[in-house]
Amino acid sequence: MEDIATIAFYLGVVAYSVAATLFFLELARREGGAVRAQWAPRLLALGGALHAVHVVTASLLSKVCPIDSLHFALSFTALIAVGAYLLLRERFRLYALGAFVAPIALTFLIGAQFVGQSSDAVAGVSRTLLMFHIAANVLGVGLFLIAGAAGAVYLVQERRLRTKKHVANLGTRLPPLDSLDRTTHRLLLAGFPLLTFGVVTGAVFTHQLTAGSGADSLRTFLGYATWILLAAVLVLRETIGFRGRKTAYGTIAGVVCMLLVMLLYAVRSNAGASL
Repeated sequence: MEDIATIAFYLGVVAYSVAATLFFLELARREGGAVRAQWAPRLLALGGALHAVHVVTASLLSKVCPIDSLHFALSFTALIAVGAYLLLRERFRLYALGAFVAPIALTFLIGAQFVGQSSDAVAGVSRTLLMFHIAANVLGVGLFLIAGAAGAVYLVQERRLRTKKHVANLGTRLPPLDSLDRTTHRLLLAGFPLLTFGVVTGAVFTHQLTAGSGADSLRTFLGYATWILLAAVLVLRETIGFRGRKTAYGTIAGVVCMLLVMLLYAVRSNAGASL
């Protein structure tokens, strides 16, 4: 079992790395692009499958539920992001977005190895509610990662069009602005209920526990900031037509806050594991 987990991990790293390279080459050059465009998503899907095998076998080996450990939760967010991209790729013509998704998946797969694997269960907190809390956050983060990547690509494409650089090869590879804007909006709509559930259940846990450290307070503040920013993006879009570049900036700001929350969790996990 340990050998299977190790082999799946290293092969997953290779598949993600090659996929990321092919996505970037397909963006940069036109010649031979059809071959790269054909193999890049296949290798990304293969990397996702190997990643899943690694998560399952490693969790069985360590006897830790995948959604009851930050180590595996981080891996699952990358898997959600990969799956969401592959499902939306053809429908919204998000071909170039793979150049963002593949490195994100690779980073989370490798980075999760340096995070403590201990369970996050806390005395006085419902274990079932805690697992739903983690699962909702994992799914939401995976969707928001793609939304943030789509927002970043939107800004790049919009700037190229605004500065009359759309005739370059890169401009022809990037998705249309309308597709990027609709993708960002739909991913936010799908992930926002999950984020809301995570915020509400997180507030319940905070109420049940004693006063936390400064890092806990900062993590709570950033969690609320993420919810407020993304809620504002959705509400303003419906009320005053807040979209395009403004939506992209708002989405990226929310995703940055979300990533900072995850970083604080990772730091806490490593500190606890070292004691």
